[in-house]
Amino acid sequence: MTVQLPDDMIVEILCRLPVNMVMRLKAVSKAWHRLISNVCAPLFSAAAAAHPSGFLFLCSYQIIGGLGYFAAYASYPDVRDCVGQTDGFVDSYACMLPFMLSSDHYFDCCNGLLLFVRREQREALPHYYFVCNTTTRQCIAIPNPRPRTAPFAAAIAYDPAKSPHYKVVRFIYFEEKTSCPVKLDIFSSDTGKWVRRGVMLSTELPHAAADADEYGCIRRSIYLDGMIYKLSFVVNYLIRFDLNAPSDVAIELPHKNAADRHGFIGMSRGSLYYSNHDESGLMISIWLLEDRCKRDPFWKLTHRISVDSLTSKYPDVRNSGFHFHTYAIHPASDIIFLGNPTMVISYDLKSNKSEEVFTLSSGLKISSGQHFVHLYSPCYAVLSNFDNNCG
Repeated sequence: MTVQLPDDMIVEILCRLPVNMVMRLKAVSKAWHRLISNVCAPLFSAAAAAHPSGFLFLCSYQIIGGLGYFAAYASYPDVRDCVGQTDGFVDSYACMLPFMLSSDHYFDCCNGLLLFVRREQREALPHYYFVCNTTTRQCIAIPNPRPRTAPFAAAIAYDPAKSPHYKVVRFIYFEEKTSCPVKLDIFSSDTGKWVRRGVMLSTELPHAAADADEYGCIRRSIYLDGMIYKLSFVVNYLIRFDLNAPSDVAIELPHKNAADRHGFIGMSRGSLYYSNHDESGLMISIWLLEDRCKRDPFWKLTHRISVDSLTSKYPDVRNSGFHFHTYAIHPASDIIFLGNPTMVISYDLKSNKSEEVFTLSSGLKISSGQHFVHLYSPCYAVLSNFDNNCG
C-alpha cells in the first residue's frame, strides 16, 4: 500500500536538502514541479535574502575627456569574483539582455531580481524594461505601457517571503504645472498589466517643493511591505510611495544640516534606516524610522560612528582625502557596509569592529556608492514570460 505524504511534510523534507538538488527534483512529476516552484523556491529565496552573496555597483575610470563607466560585482563574504573579471557575474546577465549592456541600463535590484531600463527613445523598440534572474538564467521582457511613452526612472518591488509576484514601478515627472505633477505606472507580474495613478502626498511639502522637479528622487529605492521609499532630490524629505493605495507620504529627514546632501537609506530585519554625516562631518549617524507604515512616522537615533576612528585604521583612506559613507546595510545582522570611492569595509555596530571587504584596483572608483551599491542574493523563483522572447 502506497502512503501519500501531505504537501507540507514534503516541503519540510525538501527544504532540508541542498537547493540545487531540490531544483532538479522538479522533473520528478508535475505535482513536484508545482510544489517546488510555488512553495520551496520562494522559501529558498527568502532564506537567501538574509545572506547576501555579493555587491552590485558602478565603476568609473578615467578616459580622455572625462570618465568611463561599467557595471561591476564583488562577491561576499569571500571576494572570489574580482571587479572587472570578464567571465564573472556581470557577464552572466549581460549575455541574456537583447542589447549591448552599458552603465545606464542597470537600474535596480531587489531580492535577487535585476531591473534594466533600455534608455534609447525609439518608437521601434518593442520593450523598454527587462527583469533578469541570474540564478534561473531568465530575462523577462516587460510589455510596454499603453499608450507607449519614453522610458522613465523605475524600481522593482519583490519580496519572496510575501508573494511570488513582483512589480515594476515607473516614476513619471511632468513638466507642466498640475495639481499632481508625479504619477506612478505600476506593472504587476501577477496580472501582466500596467496601472497608472497619481501621487498626492498626504503630508504637505514646503511651497518651494511643490513642482515636479522637487518631487524628483534619487535612483536608489527600498521596497518594504508594499511600499517603496526614495530620497527626494532637493528637499529634505524621504518619499514613501504606497503601491497598494494612494496614500503617499513625505517624511522629513532627521538631519536638516547634514554634511551630505542626500544621505543613505537601507533596510534590515524589516525596518528602514537612514544614515548621514552630521553637520561637522565628523560623525556618521544612523536613524531608525519608527511607525513607518503610519501617517506620522518618526526617526529614532540608534548609532553614531566616529569618522576619525574609522580613518585611523585605514591610513591610505586618510591620505587620499576620501571619506567613508554608508553604502549598504546587512539585511539580517548588525553589520553595515561603509565605503569610499576605492574600498568597502564592514562595520559591526555591536562590537564597533571593522574589516575590509574589498579594495578596487588602481585607477578604478566606485561611482555614487550611497545610491548605486546594491547587495545581491540569489532568487530561485522561476519567472513567468509575457512574450515569446526577450527582445
